Amino acid sequence: MSDSNNKNYDSDEQINKRDLDVILEVNRKAIEIETSVADQNEEIIDLLNNIKDTQKIVEEKSFKLNDKLDELSKDMFKLQVLFVTGLLSIIAQIISVFLHK
Repeated sequence: MSDSNNKNYDSDEQINKRDLDVILEVNRKAIEIETSVADQNEEIIDLLNNIKDTQKIVEEKSFKLNDKLDELSKDMFKLQVLFVTGLLSIIAQIISVFLHK
């Protein structure tokens, strides 16, 4: 009796070929998905690294531009001071010409 019980138990517990094929197919699809996700993750990481490099370049250029703008602002101030000084000396000379007549 235990042999017949054992046979029934074994036949119920055995995985048939179709079940095995389904399991293998599911595993194959899971591996394909994981591979695809890994590829996408690598691509995303590469893009993020490129963005990071580009951001560093933009920041460096921005700092250089700010420095040049500061220099330009100082130069413009100097020019304005020189212009006003020159204009005042011209006005003073014109006044002195009219006063000496």
